[in-house]
Amino acid sequence: MKQIKHYLITLLLAIMPVVGLHAQNKVVTFPSGTMTVRQAFEAIEHQLGMTIAYNESLLDVNRHVTPPSGKHVLEAMTAILDGTGMQASIDGKMILVVKADQKATPVEYKGKVVDSSGPVPGAMVMLDGKKDNVVMTDIDGQFSIQATPGRTFVVSMMGYKDYTSRFGSQTAGIVINIEEDIDLLEESVVVGYGVQKKVNLTGAVGVISGKDLNNRPVTNAAQALQGADPSLLMSMSSGSIEGKQYNVKIRGQVSLNSGSPLILVDGIESSLTQVNPNDIESVSVLKDASSCSIYGATASAGVVLITTKNGKSGDLKVTYNGRGGVAFNTTRTDFLTTGYDYVNLSNEFTLHSGKGYVAWNYTDEEMQMLYDRRNDKTENPDRPWVYTNDKGKYRYLGNFDWYGYIFKRTRPETEHNVTINGGNDKINYYVSGRYLYREGVFNNASEDIMNGYSFRAKVNAHVKPWLHYTGNMSYEGSAYNYGGFWEQDGSEDLKSQGILWNITQNISPTIVPVNPDGTTTMYTNGIQFADSPIASGRGGVFTDGRNKNSRKVNSWIITNRLVFDLIKWLNITADYTYRRRDNLNSYRSYPTANTWDKNMKTITELSNGSVYDFYHEARTYLNVHVANAYLNVNKSWGNHNLTAVAGMQFQDSRSSTSTIRQKGSISDKLAFINMAQGTIERADEKNTAYRTLGFFARVNYDWKGRYLLEVSGRQDGSSRFARGNRWAFYPSASAGWRLSEENFWGGLKGWWDNAKIRASYGSLGNQQVSNYSYISTLTTSMMNYTFDSTNLAGKVSTPGAITDGLTWETVITYNLGADLGFFGNRLNASADFYIRDTKDMLTSSQELPAVFGTSSPKINGANLRTKGYEITLSWKDQVKAAGKPLYYSIAGSLGDYVTTITKFDNPTRSLGQHYVGERLGDIWGYQVAGLFKTDEEAAEYQSRINDKAVNDVVYKCGVASMAKLMAGDVKFVDRNGDGIINTGENTVDKPGDRYIIGNNRPRYTYSFKGDIDWYGFNLSVFFQGVGHCDWMPPKNCSYFWSLYGFPASSFVPTDFASRTWTEDRRNSYFPRRRGYETYSNSAHAVNTDRYLQNAAYIRLKNITLGYTLPLKPNKAVEKVRFYVTGENLWYWSPMKRHTKYVDPEVATASSKQDDDCIYPFSRTVSLGIDITF
Repeated sequence: MKQIKHYLITLLLAIMPVVGLHAQNKVVTFPSGTMTVRQAFEAIEHQLGMTIAYNESLLDVNRHVTPPSGKHVLEAMTAILDGTGMQASIDGKMILVVKADQKATPVEYKGKVVDSSGPVPGAMVMLDGKKDNVVMTDIDGQFSIQATPGRTFVVSMMGYKDYTSRFGSQTAGIVINIEEDIDLLEESVVVGYGVQKKVNLTGAVGVISGKDLNNRPVTNAAQALQGADPSLLMSMSSGSIEGKQYNVKIRGQVSLNSGSPLILVDGIESSLTQVNPNDIESVSVLKDASSCSIYGATASAGVVLITTKNGKSGDLKVTYNGRGGVAFNTTRTDFLTTGYDYVNLSNEFTLHSGKGYVAWNYTDEEMQMLYDRRNDKTENPDRPWVYTNDKGKYRYLGNFDWYGYIFKRTRPETEHNVTINGGNDKINYYVSGRYLYREGVFNNASEDIMNGYSFRAKVNAHVKPWLHYTGNMSYEGSAYNYGGFWEQDGSEDLKSQGILWNITQNISPTIVPVNPDGTTTMYTNGIQFADSPIASGRGGVFTDGRNKNSRKVNSWIITNRLVFDLIKWLNITADYTYRRRDNLNSYRSYPTANTWDKNMKTITELSNGSVYDFYHEARTYLNVHVANAYLNVNKSWGNHNLTAVAGMQFQDSRSSTSTIRQKGSISDKLAFINMAQGTIERADEKNTAYRTLGFFARVNYDWKGRYLLEVSGRQDGSSRFARGNRWAFYPSASAGWRLSEENFWGGLKGWWDNAKIRASYGSLGNQQVSNYSYISTLTTSMMNYTFDSTNLAGKVSTPGAITDGLTWETVITYNLGADLGFFGNRLNASADFYIRDTKDMLTSSQELPAVFGTSSPKINGANLRTKGYEITLSWKDQVKAAGKPLYYSIAGSLGDYVTTITKFDNPTRSLGQHYVGERLGDIWGYQVAGLFKTDEEAAEYQSRINDKAVNDVVYKCGVASMAKLMAGDVKFVDRNGDGIINTGENTVDKPGDRYIIGNNRPRYTYSFKGDIDWYGFNLSVFFQGVGHCDWMPPKNCSYFWSLYGFPASSFVPTDFASRTWTEDRRNSYFPRRRGYETYSNSAHAVNTDRYLQNAAYIRLKNITLGYTLPLKPNKAVEKVRFYVTGENLWYWSPMKRHTKYVDPEVATASSKQDDDCIYPFSRTVSLGIDITF
């Protein structure tokens, strides 16, 4: 609105000269006789609607004159000023009176800026509204400025409406009264089925402005919302350029059955990855049961309401935003590439493990050859990296950067957004489109590229005075294409472990990907303990470019809404939405061509259980129909205000997934299932459907905006439960008191402007369970053998046991909050404290005897309680810098919660399942007293403590002299004093030598941000982090454990050797060099307090610097802004003391907790431009 207002003012000033020309031709008349100069001026001002500006110190306005009647205005002014030495000129709607033959000279104007409460300090007084000629009011609201009479000035102050006027004859004692911006004070917040004034909210609702999200280089709303609200825990479980793997929680985990918040985009359920961040107008986070209750059973885990932009009345406006950037890993990628150093280190770890021999069988002569090449970053013709030995086999002597061959360290990406909006008082429209191009981390023949497309069209029309129509259509599409191995990280349900884990095995920098004869390297002829090809046989996919895979998504949402205005305060809304999503995943796999067999006898194709000739296709569709009809009431009388909504919602959801995999495609070019002629390995289809019907109502009442009350409820029915248990009613209520509206608050208004306390109670049902939990189902699948030598046989699994009477989980929330505003609402604070009880959770009953033949049935048998708080603080103000106004704001938030099991059917309190008193996320582990300092200390310990359950690899060392505890080995503490390190009875009361060493749930989530706007420049900074979170690196965490796990691991950090224990480095963090220490019954295969990592972090989430060109008003271009922005540029974590190769956010958020081999996170730097036409 402010920009529109400034535009109109500029427009008026532009046409004022035309008005002035017209005024010169106006004729003025005066009564006969004499009058004072002042009276003559007043007569002219009254007749022409103009203002005469003059300096009373230069003109005696009490002098009597006889003005001529029937003359043009300038002729009359000349007669009136005759003999005074003054002259008149017209400037727009001003008549300026100055000394004859002199230009108007500046004079000092003094005044005071006030509001209804008194003086306003810090207000900007700008000549002509320009920020390069400005003064600021002092603590008493006083100002002084040099200006010529008739000069336009603007008074601007955050939280107030702009005041525009002209300086006239009065030069002192000017009083300017500015008004509070009611639109700002009465900011509306989107809530369920309506909007409410922010000051009148009684539930726990977080509000996020679209301005904070639009200009960041993020590709979906999930990334944009991370850290935006203290209750919103957004974890990205992968850095994949598809952007699909995220997990969102509001106030933590609502149920042991998980449960995700309801995501609504313009009132329709959607995914955060399916909304363009540039389309977002605002986001409301509904946190407590009171604010969520109107959405019923789907909202038990909270609600995220996203409102997209609407068209605005006015001329057509076109906006383009484009950016291009480069992405890098957030972690280090410098791994050991010197073949000689790698072989020495790997062989030492292998020799001191259970193998008893080296990993790489290089002769002494070859080791010397490796040493001679250790400084060759590229191959020297005089020292080739591959040679043929006397047995006719290739031997590898390189220093090859395999990480750089498999992965791109820099990846380009571009994004283009175009929006069109406009309209009039009858209809307005908003149309947007986006194209997104991103290159992923994979390189060479496995390169991955994502193309994303989005489109949105909204129209609002006043069809009749009593009928309004809204149409809203959105489309999101993406095509992710990649080569190489079909499974990337195990998340596609194709293989439990993907290529990101496979490449961490059996690849030495001595090896090169292509042999001198052009064949693809698969067998190294150098691994002593196995004939396994590199990367478990999957390493060739980075050279063989025939494998082609793709994942395509197309999503449509179409909504039509009608609003019928029955009377002034009553209307009916009815809408229907159709939602469709189609996924097509296709994978074309080939054996690795043109490679030597392991004996180097024949050039052949390498094929194994994962790399072979097949075509796999999976098609999924989702159809959703949603209908709403509700009545809205908005009635005020006297000091009473009442709003109400009541209605119903129906939803029908159906989805189907068909999967087929068949061997033996007859075409290398075409990938279709009808091109395959071999064995059908997989053929299955899964169909699922459910329906819900809900009736809801909410009533809001307030008296003078002082006492606030809200009551709501919803009756829900769901097909996910058996007849007789399908329906449930859940009520809620909340109340608020705006103390600052009380009469007794008047004395505080000068500095404490707003004070509201609020409380809420409510209950919700949770229906986020299986669609058919109450039905005994049969499951079909394929077996690994055939009866006809061609097709795999099928089987039917035994149906699980079913419990009668399964019903809703219930979520009850108690919330107490306060909202405060100080110093003209420049300082704002909000705090919420809550308790959430989840009751009757669906869990497995006690274990059944094995002879029963099936799994335990589900029962409503567990409860949990979550306690937490959220605090937000913000400050916004304006000051003067270098003579120009500087606007700035800072904000911070902090949230924390703890969730505890209060009921669970586990009478023995076995640690193998949940138990009463358990904090979700607790990690049980062993206490470590450090590393043995001497061999004697280790021998004495071994003589009295049996630690084979945790140090068995030591005792099985293949080198007899090292098959015992030695200096540098891990020393476990015998906590219960029984002489054995073990798990005891594996119960809470008898846990052996374990105790709770940490908790893997993020604690103290926080964020803070700042914005500065000065003279066209704007700078924004956003930090986000977690105060504490424990992470125990799992056994397959190759980037952390490296050679302590598999001693022929591919990627060894360059600083790894310096952090391991040796005779010369006895104070190292990592123990004596032994491989396989992360395997079963070994020191790193169990949880320990020594190697537990504090994965807390602070991350520079975004920093953006922009500059808006100072364009003169014109019809072609309204605004041009250039900017540079960075996302995830930097982080700090206590984990960095021990590893800089694992991102702490990836470690704690990954859905694959058995390793760290997921798609890496990216930091991005972009250059962009915004243009508005």
